[in-house]
Amino acid sequence: MRRLLYFSSILISLVALYGCNMPLNKIQPSPTPEIPTPTASPEPAVTFTPEIVHVDLPGGPIGKVYQTVHDQVNENTAPKKEAYGGDDFNLGRFERPFDQKMNYMPLVDLVTVQLSREDPLWVYVLFKVDRPFAAVPSSQPHFMVELDTNLDNRGDYLVVTGLPESTEWSTKSVRVLTAPDFNIGGKIAVKPDPELSEGRGYYETIFDDGKGDDPDLAWSKRSKVDPAVVLIAFKNTLTGGEKGGFVWLPWTDEGMLNWSLFDFNDHFTLEQAGFPIKTDLKNYPLKELWGVDNTCRMPSGFKPDKTMVGLCPDYSPPPARGSSPTDVPPPPNIPGINLY
Repeated sequence: MRRLLYFSSILISLVALYGCNMPLNKIQPSPTPEIPTPTASPEPAVTFTPEIVHVDLPGGPIGKVYQTVHDQVNENTAPKKEAYGGDDFNLGRFERPFDQKMNYMPLVDLVTVQLSREDPLWVYVLFKVDRPFAAVPSSQPHFMVELDTNLDNRGDYLVVTGLPESTEWSTKSVRVLTAPDFNIGGKIAVKPDPELSEGRGYYETIFDDGKGDDPDLAWSKRSKVDPAVVLIAFKNTLTGGEKGGFVWLPWTDEGMLNWSLFDFNDHFTLEQAGFPIKTDLKNYPLKELWGVDNTCRMPSGFKPDKTMVGLCPDYSPPPARGSSPTDVPPPPNIPGINLY
């Protein structure tokens, strides 16, 4: 009995001693969740558009030599809903200052176009249309001159302006386009191709409202004295300088403002384009090709040969020495006053 009590006390002592040394499972506090530090929104990147600085500003046509092209005027035949004449689809001559319902568009109807290049830096082109611009305020014609500078019967540049806002020179709405594919005119220059072209025409812009390698390359304005005249001025660097030879073709356009479709007679058949004169009732009236007017092609600074296609005929007598067969009297020259 005594021995049993002795072993019991030893066992109790061991249990007590072991219990004192056992680790306690303490409840650990939960970690405090981290609150993200608010960050400021990044400032939008500021892009700076470089200011266009103009250095060379056109003045006005100078000298006494103007090349002038007279075009058909359709005012008298417009009530009959047809053009007076002059539309030759086969030669890219378009007399179409009408919409697709054959309503007359007088601000697209060219009367005369003059070119002056006696300025040592500038070439000026003056477009006169059938009515003052204020007569049809809703009309928004474009004025263009197509330039063949390598004399291969294919255009190389197209200088375009919308209707200028004022009588002061501006580059607003003025563009110069090129045809990097060199395919203006398709397979057969000037004339329609046997198959419709998939060429891209004029699609590369080298000048747009002062943006380009030369911020002063081309300008436009309205005449100060004739409310039916628009002027374009472009640097003669486009055409080989003061003595460069080129062919120029003026246009007005309010209906076909996709100039990647040049030449139009390579992208439309006559049946698709329509015809503005009732002598061809099969193709009358205008359809997909409308609201444009141009003239024949004019040579400048060189004597053309018989390989040039679509040039204006020259009905004038042999020119006097020192003059040109296309010379016309200039406007009165008043020193110090820019009449245009």
